[in-house]
Amino acid sequence: MDRQQQQQQQQFQQTPKQKLDPQDNNLQVSMRKSLKAQVFIAKIFLKKFGNVELHALGEASKNSVKVADTLSKQGIATITKINSFTLENNERKKVKLIVSLTLTPEGKKRVDQELN
Repeated sequence: MDRQQQQQQQQFQQTPKQKLDPQDNNLQVSMRKSLKAQVFIAKIFLKKFGNVELHALGEASKNSVKVADTLSKQGIATITKINSFTLENNERKKVKLIVSLTLTPEGKKRVDQELN
C-alpha cells in the first residue's frame, strides 16, 4: 500500500459512521447496492416501522424480489402484498414493482439482536 492509500484509509476510519434513520417505510431498491446490503437496510426499516415497502424500477425489480425472498426464508418477514405497474415516460415503458413485507414476531427478536 502506498502512502496516499494509507492516508485515505486513515481518513475513512476516522470518519464517524452515520446511523440510518429512515423517515418512511419506503425502501428504494437499486442495482448499485449489493443484495446483502439491501437485506441489511430492509432489516433497519423493519425494526423501525414493523413493515417495509420495497420499491424497484425496471431491472432492479429482481433485486427487490430477492431481498423479499431472503427475508421471508430467514423467517424475519412475511410478504403481504406484491404490486406491479407499468410507467410510461418519453415513449419508454418501465415496470415498477412494490413488495410489502411485515415483520414476524420471531423476526422482531432476531432483528433486535442483530442491530443492537
